[in-house]
Parts: sequence; structure tokens; C-alpha cells
Amino acid sequence: MNNVFTAKLLQNLNNKKGKKGNKGFTLIELLVVVIIIGVLAAVALPNLLSQVGKARETEGKNGVGSINRAQQAYHFERREFTAANITQPDNALGVVIAPEYYDFTVTAATPATQSKVTATGVNNSGIDDGVRNYAGATAFAAGAYNLILCQADNVGAAVDAAADATSCTGTEVN
Repeated sequence: MNNVFTAKLLQNLNNKKGKKGNKGFTLIELLVVVIIIGVLAAVALPNLLSQVGKARETEGKNGVGSINRAQQAYHFERREFTAANITQPDNALGVVIAPEYYDFTVTAATPATQSKVTATGVNNSGIDDGVRNYAGATAFAAGAYNLILCQADNVGAAVDAAADATSCTGTEVN
């Protein structure tokens, strides 16, 4: 009887190996996968967040550039610059910006020859939006226009453009 039991047991074990009925992952395999996913997330997350900040900065760059070009066109027609409120649809420049991450300020430093615009990052979300400040200037001298666009060197740092559109206190953007 013992030989019959042993034979049946061996036959049963042999059948289990052939069927491969235990399909699944071991705990070690699952831990390795979780660790790999964690490492990839730790590497990718900072890159993703910096790209979000760069995308938000486009609002500031585009806004200052548009206002500079509109000031140039306005001056070409009227021989003066204007301190328009660009959030109002009926402003003198005809440029309307609905800012989300920036507050724009337009001034006519010397109405006949110079104007300045600043884009200051605002924090609407309660967390660091990661946006740098921007400034620009448009100047008319000797029959030619000078336009400049400047960005702050760091998030939250101050930036200014010279009223004659020749220099920045930050980095000049081409």
C-alpha cells in the first residue's frame, strides 16, 4: 500500500509540473517592479515640473512681445506711445490679453519716445508656479525703433528693461 501511495504522489507532482498551474508573480518580482517605477518617477517628475513652468512663461514672453509690437505700430501712426490697459477690450493698442499667470503693466515713460511693459508672475494656485518675470521696452530715436524683451534670471527675481530699449537688468531674450 505504501508503494501505491508513493507512486500516486509522484504521478500527481509530475502532472502539476507539466500543467504549470501556478501562474503568478513572486513577492520579490513585484518589489523589483515597484522599485523600478519609483526610480523612474523620481527622475522624470522634476523634468516634468520644469516643463510646466516653461509653458506658463510663454504667456509672459508672448504678452510682452505683443505689447512691444503694438506700441511700435501705435507710435508709427500717432507719433506717441500709450499707457493702455491691455485687459480691457477697448484699449488704445488693440491688444487684449487675458492673463492667467502674469500681471501686465504698460507705461509710456516718455510718451513721444519711450514705453515700457512689465509682466510680473502671480501665484493664483497657492503653490509655486515656477514663472520668471519679464519686462520690455519700445523706444523711438533717430528715425528707428528699438525693442527689447528681458527675463529675470531666477523665478521671482526682479527684471527691468531700460526705457531706451538698449539694456536689461536680467537676461535679454532674442
